[in-house]
Amino acid sequence: MRKESEILTRISYILANSFYDINYAQWNIIDHSTYSLELENKYEDRYLMVIDYQGSALVKLNSEPYYALDDYHNTFPLPLGKLRIEVHFSPFKAFGERVEINPGTPVTFRRNKSAYEFWIYANTIFQLAKLSQGYLREKLLQILTDALSLAPFVSVSRQQLVLASRYWRDFPKHLLDFTQEMKYQEYTGNYDDALKFLRDKMSELRKYFGKTGTISSIAHAHIDTAWLWNFDETRRKVARTFSTVLSLMEKYDFSFIQSMALYYEWIKEDYPSLFDKIKEKVKEGKWILGAGWVEFDANLPSGESIARQLLYSQQFYIENFGRKADVLWLPDTFGFSAQLPQLMRLAKIKLFATHKVFWNDTNKFPYSVFKWIGIDGSEITAVAFGNGKGGYNSDFTVESVLEQWNNWKDKEQPLLYAYGYGDGGGGPTEDMINYGKVINELPSLPNVEFKGLPNYEAKESWNGELYVETHRGVYTSHSRMKYLHRKAEVALREAEIWSSIAENYDEKKFKALWKILFKNEFHDVLPGSAIKDVYETVYPELEEVIREAEEISFSSMKRLVGEGDKLIVFNSLSWDREDYVFLNTYIEGSQKTEDGYLVRVKVPSVGYSEVKIVNVNPVKVDGLTMENEYLRVVLDEKGKVISIYDKENQREVLKAPSNRLVIYENIPGWADAWDIEPSYKDTQFEINAEKYEVREKGPLRACIRFNYTFRNSRITQDICLYAKSRRVDFKTTVQMFDRELLLKSWFFFDLNVTEATFEIPYGVIKRPTTKNTSWEKAKFEVPFIKWLDLSEDDYGVAILNDGKYGAAVEGSNVGISLAKTPIYPDYTTDIETNTFIYSIYPHKGDWKEAKVYQRAYELNYPLRIVKGKGGEKSFIKVSPDNLILEAIKKSEDGKGLVLRLYNILNKRGKGEAELWFKPREAELVNILENTISKDIRVEGEKLEFDYRNYQIISIKVT
Repeated sequence: MRKESEILTRISYILANSFYDINYAQWNIIDHSTYSLELENKYEDRYLMVIDYQGSALVKLNSEPYYALDDYHNTFPLPLGKLRIEVHFSPFKAFGERVEINPGTPVTFRRNKSAYEFWIYANTIFQLAKLSQGYLREKLLQILTDALSLAPFVSVSRQQLVLASRYWRDFPKHLLDFTQEMKYQEYTGNYDDALKFLRDKMSELRKYFGKTGTISSIAHAHIDTAWLWNFDETRRKVARTFSTVLSLMEKYDFSFIQSMALYYEWIKEDYPSLFDKIKEKVKEGKWILGAGWVEFDANLPSGESIARQLLYSQQFYIENFGRKADVLWLPDTFGFSAQLPQLMRLAKIKLFATHKVFWNDTNKFPYSVFKWIGIDGSEITAVAFGNGKGGYNSDFTVESVLEQWNNWKDKEQPLLYAYGYGDGGGGPTEDMINYGKVINELPSLPNVEFKGLPNYEAKESWNGELYVETHRGVYTSHSRMKYLHRKAEVALREAEIWSSIAENYDEKKFKALWKILFKNEFHDVLPGSAIKDVYETVYPELEEVIREAEEISFSSMKRLVGEGDKLIVFNSLSWDREDYVFLNTYIEGSQKTEDGYLVRVKVPSVGYSEVKIVNVNPVKVDGLTMENEYLRVVLDEKGKVISIYDKENQREVLKAPSNRLVIYENIPGWADAWDIEPSYKDTQFEINAEKYEVREKGPLRACIRFNYTFRNSRITQDICLYAKSRRVDFKTTVQMFDRELLLKSWFFFDLNVTEATFEIPYGVIKRPTTKNTSWEKAKFEVPFIKWLDLSEDDYGVAILNDGKYGAAVEGSNVGISLAKTPIYPDYTTDIETNTFIYSIYPHKGDWKEAKVYQRAYELNYPLRIVKGKGGEKSFIKVSPDNLILEAIKKSEDGKGLVLRLYNILNKRGKGEAELWFKPREAELVNILENTISKDIRVEGEKLEFDYRNYQIISIKVT
């Protein structure tokens, strides 16, 4: 029996022998990135291989996209006839490495099909033998020895060895050192006999060892929308990958899954013929669609952003492919909100699939197939796949299959196995498909199916969020990305509301603006884990979204109040509001500030009123003490908050000096922008203000400014207290030049709590603040959106923000993450000047009684001022106030409006919305605007409806 090294060498020679009639060619140069080759092919078994190239290219055959030339695909079958081959290069390798384009050398060859198939079969058996023990191992090696005797070695040329080494990534490179050039002699033996011998022997072994379960394999190409490369390169990656998949589908019967409607829109625009081929494969059921405009981050976007991601992707699929996506395919997203199951159900999604839960650094995720239950009780079947070598970019090696199968918890159901090289890798290869076919015939391994996604039945359940125990830094990295994204969400919401009411809603414009936002919610863009080039593209895009949306808002508001000289203030929130607004000109009763002239006004729900001053008891400043009718805030010269005394409730809010600015050294390794190390507190620097000055003394607002420096970095903070307000604002400007740091502000609240409440997309979640279990300890940094709250039964404190997303909550101590400065992949992260606000809001009662959610919305949605005729009007009144109006939009059929509200409480009840017009009819719809129920009562201008716990409510009115 041959030794393993002998068998490997013989197998390698067989691969080399599969190449014959080898001819080297030369490209014709079209330009610096485009090359061509013209030839006439008379043989059905002729291929083209490109060797020694640099960069990635789309291969076109007779002007049509054909294949990818990338780090993992360099060989293409050639059809018969006269052929013109063009390669269109970009100067990037698979993972964004920039290179000088080198088109390499084109080589044509004929393939000995029998030798190739024998190599595939023998190589797969060899992989199994190396991973097996005892009798099976010995038997497999003996069978390989005997099979190789049926195909004895004759000769191999250096050209064959070179092509084999370029074709097979695991080719033993030392074989190229054999310097003696043998004259090639075509092998006259019969590889078919050797292959038949192997297959017959495997059939015998299957009877003895059996087969183990089933693999449901699906080809995949995980392509990040932007990451270590910009969007334009992704667009090229998509074309290359889709071309490869379609070409492989002409020869092999397999299924392929691809999410991200954006990619299909790109292909439709760039390569209509390619898009038509995809439509055919979708119709055949071989090309599976995944919901979402992109594979979005699922923690940081608002609920409405996620709803629109699902709506517009499903709409695109229905319009172009005649079907919706049944799966939300998010293999690489960094955690999943507990409201996602309800959003998926409302978008008619049947299955959720991810791999990322297996990246946990503390606890092992316990399930493969499970029922995921959201905060409202919505259930969705979920599958966690790729638990083992290869993950969601598997390669159909025996090792990968065995490892994933051994880790698969539901052995009675098919293992979901996603194979194909990711990102710039171009997806599946011919070898992978053939390996899978061989594995299907091998003993002791699972059966392999190529039918796509199975119908899973969940026996286990998981309630609440799917927190991924890694990449905790993505809630903070790239402050400007987070801030602009929040402002764009705010601007789009207001623009849609006011233009819906003013009847100048431009569907085409809004959809275009939303799509820009969607693209930038990709799970390496919004989280702040992409390269500098990406943000140089994204920031101007988001600024333009904000500008255009605000322009729509102001033109719509002016349309509603007409021409005039009176100052009119608008409120887009669904409750009557008494709040502050800044004017450009002085009026009696206003306070001059560096932000404008400050006044306090009253405005009705989703409406407007003339600016009328609300009289208040003035806020006062005495040294470093600010005081209004509710709170007395005492600061020290170092910028610490020594005391926040609640005068109304007669209790101290803090148990220790707070707003403690601490900078931590955080060097997590390769995942620099992504991670916060559990040991991040080991090296820390508390920074103190170098100077302070009283900037404003009232009567409406008092502000004290503190200036900090740390090494080369600068922080300026205005701590402000408004008259008649329970909110203490910390307006913070940060410019961080120093690297590998994490900046937090710590507050130490005098509260007896063991849990905290956090806003998530379209809802809330409670998380323990204790460290009793490993699961609790792993959540040392968690995401939230506009607010978090710690409450006793009758008193609490909330932290609000207008652009921060990460926090550590330890008992009653909260550390808000303000900045993170990695070196990789963008060493300039947060070097620019970033300004944001976080606020402390002490309150009587718990967060529900105090309506903390309203205060957070008010911080994020400032009142707007226009000039007009005057008057006062409320366009929409919603009750009860636990129902929050999040969106008004024109319905997708153009026949009415859709109002989207959500119930922020875990309670049921009867809701009412009074509109500015009398609708003819109203119905409850899902996110796709399909009718769910007509059980909505219309009485004049009022809508009456029942609502359930944490329900997302979409009402279509016509």
